[in-house]
Amino acid sequence: MDFAIAPALTIDVVPVGMSREPVLVIDDVLQSPEALRGVACAVRPWRAMPPGSFPGLRAGLPGTYARGLIARLHGPIVDKLLGGVAMRVVRFECSFSMVTLSPAELAPLQRVPHIDIARPDRVAIMHFLCGPPFGGTAFYRQVETGLEQVGPETRDRYIAARTAGLSKLRPADGYPGAELPGYVRTAAVAARFNRVLAYRSCTLHSGVIEDASLLSPDPATGRLVTTFFVDYAPA
Repeated sequence: MDFAIAPALTIDVVPVGMSREPVLVIDDVLQSPEALRGVACAVRPWRAMPPGSFPGLRAGLPGTYARGLIARLHGPIVDKLLGGVAMRVVRFECSFSMVTLSPAELAPLQRVPHIDIARPDRVAIMHFLCGPPFGGTAFYRQVETGLEQVGPETRDRYIAARTAGLSKLRPADGYPGAELPGYVRTAAVAARFNRVLAYRSCTLHSGVIEDASLLSPDPATGRLVTTFFVDYAPA
């Protein structure tokens, strides 16, 4: 299967929020992205995630694609997101992912922005295999604390404010939107077929789900992406 990456990539560095946190936006990454979507349509099994975690289904990725993408993005990630010092990949997790839950099915924590981990050395990579109708990814600031990134030293403050803020959610609040009690949306990057985003996992973010009627468990028609969580350490 051909998962070749385009020989020349244009990498936009988008500063997000008051912290000017860099987010990488890279279009037209794979030469044949339809081949990867075809794999997703054939793969079995798709697994439902535990209640309160990722709001949908996940499945395994082809290893050649996963390793190739991480290797190709290593230089830009280290240079733009991790300070430019020599780093190495120590571990990674990756999967096909599809958001499938309706807003009414969401747990409280799925209705507010989140971080993946309170560490500065993990990077999230998302590869959209769906288009603009499926929203994209948004970034946030927590109003009470002013936090846009959360590290070990600020994790307790972030969690305390998040817990207190859950009581302010309105009955109509589903997936986090542009206006959400306790948070300010600082930026949003639209979904685009064959677009990759990369950002530090300690950055407050959420998927943008503006039309939940489009959500489907069918990879051919649903909100199909690949997701990576990549841990780095000094080389």
